[in-house]
Amino acid sequence: MSPIRVLEESVAERIAAGEVVERPASVVKELVENSLDAGASVVDIEIRGAGTRLIRVADDGEGIPSAEVALAFQRFATSKIRRLEDLDGVQSYGFRGEALPSIAAVSRVVLTTRTEGPEPAIRAVVTAGVVEELAACGAPRGTVVEVERLFHNTPARLKFLKSAAREGFLIAEAVHRAAMANPAVTFTLTVDGRLAGRWPGSSQRERAAELLGAAGLGDLVHAQEAVPGGRVEAWLGRPERARPNRLGQHLFVNRRPVSSALLRRAVEQGYAQLLPVGRYPAFVLCLEVRSDSVDVNVHPRKLEVRFKEEGALFGAVAKAARTALLASPLVRSAAALSLAAGRPIWGTALGDDSRGGGQEGSEGALPLWPRSERVAEPGRPGAAYIGGQRLPSLRPLGQALNTYVVAEGPGAIYLVDQHAAHERVLYERLVASRRSGGVPYQLLAVPVTVELPAAQMALLVDRQDSLRLAGLDVEPFGPRTAVLRSVPVLAAATSAEETLHRALGALAVEGEGDGAFERLCIATACHTAIRAGDRLSPEAMERLLTDLEAAEDPFTCFHGRPTVIALPYTQIERWFLRG
Repeated sequence: MSPIRVLEESVAERIAAGEVVERPASVVKELVENSLDAGASVVDIEIRGAGTRLIRVADDGEGIPSAEVALAFQRFATSKIRRLEDLDGVQSYGFRGEALPSIAAVSRVVLTTRTEGPEPAIRAVVTAGVVEELAACGAPRGTVVEVERLFHNTPARLKFLKSAAREGFLIAEAVHRAAMANPAVTFTLTVDGRLAGRWPGSSQRERAAELLGAAGLGDLVHAQEAVPGGRVEAWLGRPERARPNRLGQHLFVNRRPVSSALLRRAVEQGYAQLLPVGRYPAFVLCLEVRSDSVDVNVHPRKLEVRFKEEGALFGAVAKAARTALLASPLVRSAAALSLAAGRPIWGTALGDDSRGGGQEGSEGALPLWPRSERVAEPGRPGAAYIGGQRLPSLRPLGQALNTYVVAEGPGAIYLVDQHAAHERVLYERLVASRRSGGVPYQLLAVPVTVELPAAQMALLVDRQDSLRLAGLDVEPFGPRTAVLRSVPVLAAATSAEETLHRALGALAVEGEGDGAFERLCIATACHTAIRAGDRLSPEAMERLLTDLEAAEDPFTCFHGRPTVIALPYTQIERWFLRG
């Protein structure tokens, strides 16, 4: 084994630079954050060669005093903290004093800066961490940092960069996130001499709509809530805008773009039963908390954070998202028809966000009912209702494909998936029954004996109370045999043996507590709901629509599939060339 030696300073600097400067987008992020810490109101970014030839960041901030310019290129030299205790109250983006030295260690940096006052500007040239030039020059107030030949002395890093298009995308994303976190600041991005983006000073709401690619502000659901030590504000994409990945999820803590599995899971919890498996919501979440309740000193790139009161924060964020989503009309609308493709392009949800924004800019959108008829339900701020219902009253017209109830309502023709709608109705009845002492059950005229595998038998013995609460009175009747004496009233017309097997399967997945009861309710509702292909009488269709209108969440089943799709009258008229 080789003897232990202290690494040469140049080697150590390049290793340390790898923790901060991962790719060109990392350089852009660090330099832009320095500009924001300097109080800039305008930040201009120029990129050439996907950032490997040139990254230029210019700002109108306060600049660096001439006596401190050389010091700025030394590791752990910073103006933002003085002692260990300052880490508990970090207010700035940067504080480690690693960004400039790390960038300079793997590139050629030209820094020009000037403060307010009579002192001239200072120009510094640093190559591979060595200050080669330091001289006075003429320049306006602010700082310009030019990074040339990035990774010229670490060719392995260059080899592992992605394509120019991919690196350019990551740079644009870094700038866009900085713009979202600082809406009052104007940003411009120029790529290879072409203006690629400009973000003039605006509101967080407008920046969120742009970041999420929303067609209009009505595409977003606004949420806000007090949390331990601060406040959370979020702009949530409607369920029909969900994506097959989490790339549309953006988190900011005290204006800092972060990665937090805790916050991400909390928002996704708010979408529970609104999205199918494999689909993820798009959202922008801005959390403002006391600096002493969050630790940003977890990783050199300052992307990861930790919170002191994680449990309480998770619950508050999930509640904020859930409350806002359930208070918004989420009926999906067939907003436009592509005649060339011969298939519908799904558009925005019907209705407007009652906290502002409306449906301006959303093609094909229309209110669920006239504004003059809308009233807010007490205790549900921002929700829109007619007579306490979350859906307008619908009049059944008939049944299509023995699967969809066709109904007429304000401003549209509605297609209701009879299975998904009945699942939602039955599920909410079962959940509500727990508050009144348990699920209503029906005694079997002749008890049913059921043969069970050993694992299910052990689960039955352990969870008899949970099963009884769900309307299943069952007990062991031998090593592998159970006797079933009652089933939920809702499942009385289905196979008692199948109902028990589904209930045990749900318990095996979920375990104990409220989650287990919820899984039991889901299993029962799914097994007993009206099926696709079942022919319904006019009375049954009307009863289903009435029950759905009274549901707390009538827009999706518990699998996240939509229960209702609206075809706006205006769209139908265009199809028939009446518009």
